[in-house]
Amino acid sequence: MLRLFALASFALLATHVPDQDARLILDSAAARMGGIAALRSVQRVRNETMTDWYRLAHDGRPHATTSGYEWGSEFRDYTVPAWRNTRRPMGPNGLGGELVNLVVDSIASFQLAGKWRPLNIAYVDERAEVFTFAPERVLVLAYDAPDATALTDTVIDRKTYRRVRATLNSFKATLLFSRSDASLAAAFFAAAQPNDMGLAGWGKMDVAIWYSRWTQMREVPVILPTQLDIYRVGKPYKRVIAVGTVINPSNVGDSLAMPDSLRQSYLASGRRGMLDVQLDSARIIEGRFATFQTPGAPVGAIKLGGRWLMLEGGSVPLVTERSVAFLAKSDAGTPVAGAIVTMPSAQGGIQWLSDHGMSAWITPGTQQTIDAVKRGWKPGIRTVGVAKGSWVRVGNDSVRVETIDLPDAPGTAVLYVPSMRWMYSYLASAPRYLEPILALAKERGWVVDRVGSTASVAGKPVSP
Repeated sequence: MLRLFALASFALLATHVPDQDARLILDSAAARMGGIAALRSVQRVRNETMTDWYRLAHDGRPHATTSGYEWGSEFRDYTVPAWRNTRRPMGPNGLGGELVNLVVDSIASFQLAGKWRPLNIAYVDERAEVFTFAPERVLVLAYDAPDATALTDTVIDRKTYRRVRATLNSFKATLLFSRSDASLAAAFFAAAQPNDMGLAGWGKMDVAIWYSRWTQMREVPVILPTQLDIYRVGKPYKRVIAVGTVINPSNVGDSLAMPDSLRQSYLASGRRGMLDVQLDSARIIEGRFATFQTPGAPVGAIKLGGRWLMLEGGSVPLVTERSVAFLAKSDAGTPVAGAIVTMPSAQGGIQWLSDHGMSAWITPGTQQTIDAVKRGWKPGIRTVGVAKGSWVRVGNDSVRVETIDLPDAPGTAVLYVPSMRWMYSYLASAPRYLEPILALAKERGWVVDRVGSTASVAGKPVSP
């Protein structure tokens, strides 16, 4: 018994003995940044930032800004933990309004037009990621991780990096360090963002954060990277540049104040994911069109060949399930054939369709994006690729699939149902896109009475 106890004790201790190779790598990297003691002394940070947001597109084109830039002013207190993030988006017409996000311990709220409201749990999730991989924090967490382990070196773009794997808070991450100068280069990990409206559809994503633009701080003797290039699902997601950083600033008196009433409002409404909403606005139009009008849901559906065909697959399985349930309740005698995917966006709802034996037809311009989506969900999702100029059979009828190259949207799908004299393109609501789409219909000799879009499934009448 004593021998077994001794062996068990040795095994327990062994799991907490730091990997010496990992410790040497981390020591060298920390020294480059001013030393681990100096990094530990960073308790609060104020940043002025410029963020450039990118499209998570998989169409092979060079990445491009999706919605302009965003000025930011943020205050972080790692001891609470609390995060106040003031955002000022810049679009084509200049600066927009100001939005303040505040996350204190496990409660999130935001201020818009002078009024505070509860925010969503997705921002609590975001703070966890931001605080974990902040350049002033990531080495401290790795240094304290009992499972920090050195891996074999790797080569990326002909540059050699040393690697350390460690669990940082809840993230199982691999950190990269330059072999030439020992500096922190990047952090790799995989994680889902199930509560985030824009990211939930990708499922479990590969994430990479690259650190650069090193700057000496004034208040504390540390050197920190002030540019973070963040990649998700293998594509640029955003670039965050700190144009001004203050270490350990004093906290403005009420900047982190969270009234009890706001906490209660959050607890009552903010702990569901952004896409966990009911389809209260869904309805059937003229007996042959369905519109869901719900964030993350398919755009709608058409009744074709004695079946419902959904337009788009839905962002996440939950909202797709609810969309199908609405159709079944509203028109119990008509089965759902599946969905045709025309938008190059994260449509994780195809997981639910596959699990329930329904088809997901993938148009040419969305194939690469959907391939990336499938990697984030469980293996075995079944989809059907559709070639340009082909027909998709639904019950006893068919829909024609064509593509058109539009400005900023090459390979956009255009659907045509002759029996309904109806055409659909998710971009057709914009006049600059509608004109070339109608020109395509005329060139093909299609007889079209209506053009559907994300704004209206049934569509607007087409002038003769």
